[in-house]
Amino acid sequence: MILHGILGMGQNFRSFARKLVQRAPTFGLCLVDLPQHGGSRRLPPPHTLDAAVDALGELHARLPGPLHALVGHSFGGKVALSFLAADVAPELREVVVLDSNPGPREGGRGSESTLAVLRKLRALPPTFESRADFVARLRASGETDSIAQWLAMNLVREGDVLRFGLDLDAIDALLDDYFARDSWATFEHPPREVGITAVVGGRSEVFQEADRTRLARAAAANPRVHLHVIPAAGHWVHVEAQDETLDQVAEALARASRRTMVGA
Repeated sequence: MILHGILGMGQNFRSFARKLVQRAPTFGLCLVDLPQHGGSRRLPPPHTLDAAVDALGELHARLPGPLHALVGHSFGGKVALSFLAADVAPELREVVVLDSNPGPREGGRGSESTLAVLRKLRALPPTFESRADFVARLRASGETDSIAQWLAMNLVREGDVLRFGLDLDAIDALLDDYFARDSWATFEHPPREVGITAVVGGRSEVFQEADRTRLARAAAANPRVHLHVIPAAGHWVHVEAQDETLDQVAEALARASRRTMVGA
């Protein structure tokens, strides 16, 4: 399973997934729409990481085969760590977190740009004449064209107008739980024989220096914990340094295959 970040959807990873299966052809990939995103909108509360884990557990039960690996970016990375901690899939062998801080971050420290996007979305009118209208209004608020175009993927048609399809109150609740959740214990001491790989952007604001030091110590202390820093990348490591990120994920999937063979 590949898990997107907040305000995203599974299809954001289509290009990444196509290239990944070329590097790891024995794996089938599932691009997930996490609760309150994409095709999983309007799910009932609570809007928490635990509820997301429960939803992934239901999806896992319907998949045609075992779940050997999870890859998650940002918010999706902490969902992946929470899924591992809940021991939903005993066959799970590897978790890869893409620029996802395992620790709590009071006030959303390091994610100020995401919180600013949410404020801008709340300030928009409830409906839009067209996709171009939505993008123009976001750009007028100071947002970049690339982010505005990305967010426009969440527009849904209602009669003659478009509406932003995500429940921003539910998104806020998910983020509150995400920022409060402490998953360091799972990252530093993954259960069973599961391996964890962290791919981190050297320019990412998600991590303070103390966080980076703790990541490095965890990797040095536990042979099943791997850390790869991409100096030139920011938070969107899978976009800004796609080939290098793909190499790291493919290596993790190769480790999952070896652990599966040993386990068998």
